[in-house]
Amino acid sequence: MENHTINLTRGVPPAEVFPIKEIETCLSTALNRDGGQILTYNFVPGYAPLRQILAERMGVPVDQIFTGNGSLEIVNFLSSIFLNPGDCAFTESPTYDRANTLFKRTGAQMVGIPMEADGVNLNALEEALKRRSPKLFYTITDFHNPLGTVTSLEKRQQVARWAQEYNFIVIEDSPYRALRYHGEDLPTLYSFAPERVVHLCSVSKLLAPGLRVGWAMGSPQIIGKLVKWGIDSTLASPSPTQAIVYEYMRAGLFDINIERLKKVYAPRLAALASALDRTLPEVIYPKPEGGFFIGLTLPAGNTMDRLISDANTVGLKITDGRAFFTHPADGERFLRIPFCTLPPEEIEEAVQRLAGIVQR
Repeated sequence: MENHTINLTRGVPPAEVFPIKEIETCLSTALNRDGGQILTYNFVPGYAPLRQILAERMGVPVDQIFTGNGSLEIVNFLSSIFLNPGDCAFTESPTYDRANTLFKRTGAQMVGIPMEADGVNLNALEEALKRRSPKLFYTITDFHNPLGTVTSLEKRQQVARWAQEYNFIVIEDSPYRALRYHGEDLPTLYSFAPERVVHLCSVSKLLAPGLRVGWAMGSPQIIGKLVKWGIDSTLASPSPTQAIVYEYMRAGLFDINIERLKKVYAPRLAALASALDRTLPEVIYPKPEGGFFIGLTLPAGNTMDRLISDANTVGLKITDGRAFFTHPADGERFLRIPFCTLPPEEIEEAVQRLAGIVQR
């Protein structure tokens, strides 16, 4: 393993967890039963049977479900719908780097709200709201990317109240919610303000990212805006992959697969936390109960340029922590570690290499 480069960049499921035979069976079933339908245009908002089964799973009418080409496409649509140049948008800071990029492309004024171990800093959020109300606020409430945190019940309720009071839309991005390895689920933020919150999920972390199937749950008014924008933008999403997901859920395999994934990922999270505590006790990080990531704050004296350079010399690939922040300078000492792809022994080796380059 000494000459092997260890990749600590993107949070991608390892190929060995993909249920290839089951997916093959689901595609065959869909083609044999409904081939003419799934091989033609299934206009936005998506393949009707999938939308129906998602509505049943989420407990809402079908007109409150929109399917798209992964949840990131839906984030892109929402940012284009609600943001114009000069508008104001809030994100958590740090936040998902790809969403950060999409919001900045609109020309909106971005305001990053600092994070704490149990979610967004409410004092900072309140002060920002008093200065200027945003058009939207983007949050990852369950197993945050990149931190790994879970937003507390109190903070979910308060954000929902402020969304109503200050009249802004909340994008609750939730691709990791089902991947809880211990502890108890909290109600979604959506459940406290369904008319103001759009709840997003996808199969990228729960089945296979190459299928590119995501969905939004929201009010009929917001879903209606998504439908109009989607028709004008892409006309239709890929139906064969949506049909696969439908068949997978209809056969009862989706929840079984999630339980399989938990058995793979839980020991990897435990291995990473243990290695960090033993080898890098100086770093600060929340204690995740699920998801794909742990976000580290390194000791003073570390800089991202030096860390990236030194990582290359010891056979590590790392993500630039500055990309997760509204103001990149805030991420000079931030490092996101994905544990999903690597087996425990490789995680141990990665932390050993990291310990050799972190200034303490």
